[in-house]
Amino acid sequence: MNMNCAHLGRLICFSLLALVVACRPFGRSATASSKVLHVGNGAEPSSLDPHAVNGVPEATILLSLFEGLLVPDPKTAEPCPGAASSWYISPDGLRYVFNLRENLRWSNGDPLVAKDFVYTFRRAISPKMGNPWVSFYYNVRNAEAYATGKIGDFSDVGIRAIDDLTLEIILERPVVYFLELLAHVAWLPVHRDTIEKFGALDERDTRWIRPGNMVCNGPFMLKSWENGNYILVVKNPHYWDKDNVALEKIYFHAVSDSATEERMYAAGDLDISSGLHVSKRPHYAKKGELHIDPYMGCAWVAVNCQRPPFNDPRIRKALALAINREEVNKIRGFGKDINAYGAVPPDVHHYRSIKQGFQEDVQEARRLLAEAGYPGGKGFPKTEVLYNFSDQHHLVFEVLQSMWERNLGIHVDLVSQEWKVYLSMMGRGDFTLGRHCWVGDYNDPMTMLEIFEGGSANNYTAWASTQYDYYLHQARNTANEEKRIGFLQEAERIFVKEMPAIPLFWMNSIHLVSPRVKGWYPNVMDVHLWKGISKSKD
Repeated sequence: MNMNCAHLGRLICFSLLALVVACRPFGRSATASSKVLHVGNGAEPSSLDPHAVNGVPEATILLSLFEGLLVPDPKTAEPCPGAASSWYISPDGLRYVFNLRENLRWSNGDPLVAKDFVYTFRRAISPKMGNPWVSFYYNVRNAEAYATGKIGDFSDVGIRAIDDLTLEIILERPVVYFLELLAHVAWLPVHRDTIEKFGALDERDTRWIRPGNMVCNGPFMLKSWENGNYILVVKNPHYWDKDNVALEKIYFHAVSDSATEERMYAAGDLDISSGLHVSKRPHYAKKGELHIDPYMGCAWVAVNCQRPPFNDPRIRKALALAINREEVNKIRGFGKDINAYGAVPPDVHHYRSIKQGFQEDVQEARRLLAEAGYPGGKGFPKTEVLYNFSDQHHLVFEVLQSMWERNLGIHVDLVSQEWKVYLSMMGRGDFTLGRHCWVGDYNDPMTMLEIFEGGSANNYTAWASTQYDYYLHQARNTANEEKRIGFLQEAERIFVKEMPAIPLFWMNSIHLVSPRVKGWYPNVMDVHLWKGISKSKD
């Protein structure tokens, strides 16, 4: 999942003036209430439509507003019951039957039944929807054929409501991580009457996502959206488990600058931050309020492989070999143990990491650059690197800028944009080099590898490799786990050889958390169920 890395965790901006406006202080009186939570959420969300977003700032808020069949466990991030109270999996791993809770309702009081999930999934894979997560559904029988227009009858897709409380999903092939997929925001249900009141089934970002219009099914409802400032959600009186929801309100504040966010936390305007500048970490570590935890994600420099001379893998490899990752991570306040040399972070479930794919080698980088026609960087075209604004991002790219000029004779200009503009530019390929952080959407190596698959909506690099896609296809279509892992390792080796994105570092989640906050747990996915979080009165 795309993230703004001000997190620096599960996913993702303003001029100084905009930051001042966005961070209007609430003061101690606001955070004093044990029923109101103030959360730093990084960037302003681009949307609140579950089928139109692919970033962490958006997902964080969506998990308060909607609830899927399954939800991530707050301690382990493993899938656990959500709207579905139980399920059955056939012995061949192809048929899943979900039993919905009997008392499910939408926030307007309408009953929520199995056909609502059928409608949702039809919308999610509709050809015109442009859902960035549509490939998640391709594990379902005939879903890819429907999404690509090869078949036009949704009844041929392996999703149906057996009755109001029973949903059946038939897969194309056994998928060991399918339950983990279902806990992702890509599968959150939407309310049919609301969607169609404001537009067609496959229209994105219509007025249904605005306060007063949105109908949802999660523990909270959308109350207000102050652009560039905060989003306020309030307790949903129709939520099936409302008696166990302690908070009455949550403010999600759009703050992309870590210094501003830290001042808000220190002033009592925030209970939880989305990150913290390295210079402030010792102070809060001593107070026991700093949480730095392993996070299943990687930061890359994405390369637009369609733009010469970056369509030459020798150029991409030269840039990668010329980077001293220890120096980068020293700036960020981390050691060498998180230096990244591949696509899949260590200790990912179901995976045996390949050995370090490459290492820093300035001489080899210079040789490759000269071989590609640019000895000492002579004649190398004007190049820009795009990133979404934060002080941490700027520091990292200043270091990279210096290394590439010192080691290769290549100058790159730094271009920062606010989150929405950055996402739009990356999505349409309007960049040469660009910051790219990806957080695993489920605990399996496929989540880190499939984003570079040809045709993936999240493959900003425009790189395509028939051999790479072949290994991913083989991995999806084998029931033998050892062979599956072998295919994924081969795909990662091709990634390292071709270098469509330059790995920088494995990620950590970084948060300040007030001692008054209860029920907030670190996990490798950095996902949190807001329904289970409370605040003490003291």
